[in-house]
Amino acid sequence: MKEIRIEPVTRLEGHAKIVIFLDDKGNVDDTYFQIVELRGFEEFCKGRPVEELPRILTRLCGVCPWAHHIASAKATDGVFGVEPPPAGKKLREMGYCAH
Repeated sequence: MKEIRIEPVTRLEGHAKIVIFLDDKGNVDDTYFQIVELRGFEEFCKGRPVEELPRILTRLCGVCPWAHHIASAKATDGVFGVEPPPAGKKLREMGYCAH
C-alpha cells in the first residue's frame, strides 16, 4: 500500500499532518488527519443547546472561524436529522471557499 504524507500542514494554527493511503490501483483507500494539540473545546460545549454551538464555535479561532462554523452546523444537522437544501449547501461552500 502506497502512502502519501503531507507534513507539516500549513494554513492552520498548531501542528498537523495528513497521511493518505492508496490501494494497488492508486485509489485512495484511507486518510488520516492528525493534530497534536488538544484544545479541549468539547468541554465547554457540554450541556449547551446544540443550536447555539455554530455561533459560539466561530469565536474559538481567529484563523478559521468559518471551518468551525461549518463543522458545528453539520453536526447540528446530524443531531436533528436534517439535510440542508441545495441552496443552503452551496451557500456554506461559497462561504468556506471565500474564507
